[in-house]
Amino acid sequence: METIVNTSGAPEAARLLLDARQTGTTLPHLPEHLRPRSQADAHRIQDAIIAQLGPVGGWKIFAGDEPAPFLSPLPARLVFDQGHQAPKSPLPIVLVELEIALTLGQDLPARDIPYDVPTVREAIASFHPLLELISFSWTDRDQVDRLTQLSDLQNSAGFVVGDGRADWQAFDPAGAGSALQLDGVEVATTSTGCDLHTILRTLALLANHAATRGVSLRKGQVITTGSRLVAPIGRAKSIHGEIGGLGSVWAALT
Repeated sequence: METIVNTSGAPEAARLLLDARQTGTTLPHLPEHLRPRSQADAHRIQDAIIAQLGPVGGWKIFAGDEPAPFLSPLPARLVFDQGHQAPKSPLPIVLVELEIALTLGQDLPARDIPYDVPTVREAIASFHPLLELISFSWTDRDQVDRLTQLSDLQNSAGFVVGDGRADWQAFDPAGAGSALQLDGVEVATTSTGCDLHTILRTLALLANHAATRGVSLRKGQVITTGSRLVAPIGRAKSIHGEIGGLGSVWAALT
């Protein structure tokens, strides 16, 4: 399908999305002529947002079998340490996701040979429990197509990264039980998740994608592997997540 967004249109779409994030004035949708018609369109808008918000500190991707999974970078200014207290922001935090994430211990720059599972495996420094904070730039998210939401960094308002496990080779993500609490009340649990090989295969895909996009993966970047649990925030002020074999992660909302 022919795309509509181009090099000149992506910055305008990004400006509208940044205005929503910075002022709290939600959008019913992007104007028709600025809406992405492909993932490549959405990635151009993401790049224009990142150009304004600073260097990449992490990536959001769902580990699975999709040949072209939805993915997006996140600026370093939205990657927070354990115990982050999120201040009131123009766009409220409406959802939280508990996820397994990894941190890179070395760069994965562009190269002639595509990255594969053994290569990216050697680049991982640690695995972490992670909370992803979600806000919506949209008046009604259900009326906004998935590609347009992808353009807005997949609605991400930030990562809160728990302490890492450096001996991650002994960790079994597929069988790791998880629990999510809001204000001390357990709101969601699961006993299963994505297996390690799928996570590594998706990391290789991301490394190859990022290199061709001119934003290669770098040492210290945090990469999520998909939501284990999700819950609406409501009026909660504290968030606590636990992943078996990894430990806990928590954050506070003002």
